[in-house]
Amino acid sequence: MNIMFKNIFKSKIVWITALALSLFSCSDFLEEEVYTQYDPNTFLQTEEGINSVLVAAYDNLQYTGSSLRERMFTFGEFPGDIMWEWGGGFEAIATVYMTYNWDSQTSQFEGRWNNLYTSIRNANSLLDNIDNVTSLSETKVKQLKAEATFIRAADYYYLWEMFGPVPLTTTTEELNFEPAKASNEEFNSFIETELTAAAADLPLEQDLWGKATKGAALSFLSRFYMNTHQWQKAADVSKQVVNLQQYELFDGDLANMFAVENEENDEVIFTSPASTTFHGNSIMPHVFPPNYQIQSNWINWGAQFVLYSDFVNSYHADDKRLGWMLFEYTDVNGVYHDCLDPDDVSRGVRCFKYVPDPNAISQNHGNDIPMMRYAEVLLNAAEAINELDGPGQESIDFINEVRERAGVPLYNVSDFSSKDELRDAILDERGWEFVSEGLRRMDLIRQGKLISRAKARGASNAQDYMTLFPIPQSELNSNPNLEQNPGYN
Repeated sequence: MNIMFKNIFKSKIVWITALALSLFSCSDFLEEEVYTQYDPNTFLQTEEGINSVLVAAYDNLQYTGSSLRERMFTFGEFPGDIMWEWGGGFEAIATVYMTYNWDSQTSQFEGRWNNLYTSIRNANSLLDNIDNVTSLSETKVKQLKAEATFIRAADYYYLWEMFGPVPLTTTTEELNFEPAKASNEEFNSFIETELTAAAADLPLEQDLWGKATKGAALSFLSRFYMNTHQWQKAADVSKQVVNLQQYELFDGDLANMFAVENEENDEVIFTSPASTTFHGNSIMPHVFPPNYQIQSNWINWGAQFVLYSDFVNSYHADDKRLGWMLFEYTDVNGVYHDCLDPDDVSRGVRCFKYVPDPNAISQNHGNDIPMMRYAEVLLNAAEAINELDGPGQESIDFINEVRERAGVPLYNVSDFSSKDELRDAILDERGWEFVSEGLRRMDLIRQGKLISRAKARGASNAQDYMTLFPIPQSELNSNPNLEQNPGYN
């Protein structure tokens, strides 16, 4: 029995630990309750039990704990053209992804497969049983079902980003231990149907920060349409999010947009709440350069996340987003370091987008980690409209909203003579805007540039089929109906 379907089976009688940990606020979190085992026929009859299972589903979906580094950087940034890593015990793992030397036995793939299918199992368990609940209002039941539906669809979306279409399981009632992958058509239809249904019943605002909303479901649908080149649908749903009039670009000090005090701003559509005591934001310990003067309650790890110099130098000189970068520092020994100097020990500029939390505890900083921002919706609209019609005022207006906030010169339609030129400009804009947010790999894949950019920076092993990661070998060994992705042995 493979691991994925062991998880499904155990939804009937499953060990659930830490289910009541709140993921929705870094200040107001529930006390931990440990359950030894549960029967969904009784456990899921109470709002407390339902919320515990829902929290567990959110837990594995959002960027929490050890999955943060792998999902945002190992998978999302290091194969691309913006960020690289050196130093510490993690260098051996990061090098695999920077140089395209992964295979089906690379352990990080199995970890993500299991985490996301665990979340799917929990969402399925809730959806299988919640219609039997009589203690909650019909409106409340509908909203909880929509949340579980959103979580399951988002889980499958992230699996798709890594592996392409995977087996779809939508219930814990009927067990199939050897499922085949869904076809492209089946998978695309599933994601579209699920996110559309979730958006219909989710509220514009939630009672707890970090829970799914109508805007979150529509924005994930926008992202999926973009990455499957469904340009008209991507344009339409992106404009639908805009027309909700629920979000706006952060208008404060851009350098501090990701600071703890600004984490609940109107640009954030969906987020991973972080806490200094549990599921913290551990990005900064990887970003602090050698011998950086940290506070006594922080930690500086040996594994160093660094920006490629060519990328840093591509920013306009007046770009306010350069305020996210650390270009120089004086270390604990009083020695000055220029991070742009290739011979300096820092070995590159650092992205301090996630402003260090003064109250962090060791690696756990309290900065929430946005998984979807309004800036992405605007740039999705700009790109999709350009793919449909070429350069025009509507697409230029959307991209200029982001550029105006960044303080850089605005574009005119006349600046672009072709669809290709504006496409390249939007890809550049996305790099400058979403640096260190884990979006780069998929942006490059969507525009057909992941492999060429990797080869250009020296990753000679990069091959066209490596736009998908391999299905974990352990899953193939236990499921004869599960086929490996093309190109992998």
